[in-house]
Amino acid sequence: MNSILSRISVDEAPLLMRQVDEFRRQDLHGYKIANNTPLTISAIVKMMPFIKNGFALKTTTPSFLGRDPEAINLIEDMGYEFTLDKTKLEGVDIVLDCCAEMKDIKSAQAASELTKTGVDIYKSNAGGAKTLLSIDDSRVKVLETFYGTGEGFIRAFKEFVSPDISRHKFLVFGFGKVGKGIIRGLLEHRASCTVVDTSEIALNSPFGRTANRVLFSSISSMNVLLRNHDVLITCTGKDNFLSDSPWTDTILTSGIKLINMGAADEYGPKFPPVSVENNKKPLNFKLKKPTLLKFLDPVFYAHNSVVALYHDKKLANGLQPVPLDMDNWLVNEWHKLWQVDINEFNLVSNSKQVGKEEEYPQISDSHYLRIP
Repeated sequence: MNSILSRISVDEAPLLMRQVDEFRRQDLHGYKIANNTPLTISAIVKMMPFIKNGFALKTTTPSFLGRDPEAINLIEDMGYEFTLDKTKLEGVDIVLDCCAEMKDIKSAQAASELTKTGVDIYKSNAGGAKTLLSIDDSRVKVLETFYGTGEGFIRAFKEFVSPDISRHKFLVFGFGKVGKGIIRGLLEHRASCTVVDTSEIALNSPFGRTANRVLFSSISSMNVLLRNHDVLITCTGKDNFLSDSPWTDTILTSGIKLINMGAADEYGPKFPPVSVENNKKPLNFKLKKPTLLKFLDPVFYAHNSVVALYHDKKLANGLQPVPLDMDNWLVNEWHKLWQVDINEFNLVSNSKQVGKEEEYPQISDSHYLRIP
């Protein structure tokens, strides 16, 4: 196994490497874990705290997102099961989920979920784990979605669509964490942008002042919007968002280039896969590295942390974000590690953690703060 692991670079994952030692000190290896994240080489680095500490680990990947054959070969070469059949994961104690595709595993005592789409599904699901750690409702998620997904989109657009971003006019549906990250990248490349959202509060954000803003409910003519843009991007966090709108035919016949950047199919069944770049999968998943590991490192740490938090009885039943002290520590540590100005992050971060700590149970005196 060591020869296989030596092929994987961990230079951009200092927090996950720290977690390897933390899990060893806590002696957590008795739990049976199922990991459901897009299976890339970065995901194997994510699983290092379990691999290096001898956990019983099963792996899968979200059906809608991509997978790297090399990563599948590596995980199987190390002796771990990989399956696309989620029912074969029954019997695990804790699930590390994405898009809620493991919500029906009855044996799971606790789960952590990466995406807003997945959290919404868990909320409406009567079964599944009693304890759910929502990474999307935590500040740390912004490091991936705002910085990482935005940067990945720019790399993918340049490689697969057009190297000259500045000559395009973008219509972006969704002004949450992902949408702001994409707008950030587009404005840095001097592109013309219009953002559409269902929330006036979101559109009133001081971030990205030079982007045009349109309230979804105020759209009187989709034709006019489409005529003034040549690329349409969805990042609303809502399944079937455009299929549920009255403008399906108008959009399909307009000739505008369609791109999805959401974790699920935001175009929906009325849009054939061939009508959207990358068959409706997020455009950055055409890349070997959809999101750079440096942006995933703190988010993967938080996603994995459900095991230690559950073991230490630091989680309540029901939905909750990452404990606030861990959340703040991860955000601040990441900014120090990579020398990134935190002011822009504070402007964008609008998670339920900020100023609304009373909405969820919070646990203090977390173990990781005491490890030098």
